[in-house]
Amino acid sequence: MSGDTVDSSSYFDGREPDELIRALVKKWQGTDGETTLCLHFIDLESNKAFIKAMPPDAPSNSTAVSCGNHVYVIGGICENDANPSGKYDVNDVFQLDLKDLERGWRKTTSMLFPRSFPHVLAAEGKIYVFECMGSESFGEVYDISGDIWEPLSPPPKAIDIHVLCVPVLDSSRSRILVHCYASGTLYAYYYDHKSWVCLEQKICSWFDSAAIVDNVLYTYIYNCSLEAYNLVDKKHLPIKWSSEFPVVEPPGSTLYRPGNGKLILGWVNNLHRGFECIRFNIWCNEQGGIHAAAEHQSAITVPFPEYIFGIWFF
Repeated sequence: MSGDTVDSSSYFDGREPDELIRALVKKWQGTDGETTLCLHFIDLESNKAFIKAMPPDAPSNSTAVSCGNHVYVIGGICENDANPSGKYDVNDVFQLDLKDLERGWRKTTSMLFPRSFPHVLAAEGKIYVFECMGSESFGEVYDISGDIWEPLSPPPKAIDIHVLCVPVLDSSRSRILVHCYASGTLYAYYYDHKSWVCLEQKICSWFDSAAIVDNVLYTYIYNCSLEAYNLVDKKHLPIKWSSEFPVVEPPGSTLYRPGNGKLILGWVNNLHRGFECIRFNIWCNEQGGIHAAAEHQSAITVPFPEYIFGIWFF
């Protein structure tokens, strides 16, 4: 397998960015000990990583999101000697047009509130930001066409805004699923009506990883504990694996939905310096449960350069 790195503005010719695994990576910059962020696109078909440098002012603890032909880097933490903690959250937003890479990154309209490592997702030309580190505001939404940020509609009081799982987009129903893993409740935010509805009083927490395929919400827990919840019938479904899962994945693995009834479980192998993943098929069986089968007997590996020491997928 090739570990080549491609750095070309023509890389996306004939390809859609959504077909690729996206990641922010932190790397060492030169010999002075400084670090910088980069944007990577991992192509699992060719096992290559395309790299495009981040804007020089992008802070650490940023979050990235893809919306249409653009990538946005949002929030983060900057150093400040005048601050007692030595750091402060920022509300900066940077944008990269994937169809015009030569233009490079540009700073766009800032958020209403500074945030570090916010939960971010995009839907129908808008970017939704949810707090996960204790900001003054629970959330806000950016209208890309209008270039304006507005506060998100206030959530129900039952939602503990400091202990949220990563929100999941349910685009077929024009809603965002928000789960509070302290109480176990699952809420839906209907962005067309700006309203909140409680869907389930108790559901399995997914922390960093969940995906929706064919009206089923799949949540992932360490040691290949895959949970399935039917969003139509509002019930949990049993999952049967056709064979033993071929690897022992580390904590913090991420679940992706590439389409066509498939899921990808991906993670970073720090020992072997690479992105690893297992692709598997899922379908409903005759007993009303879910059948899952891995496509290969070992993990697919895409090597990373030695200078990378931190990776966050989006």
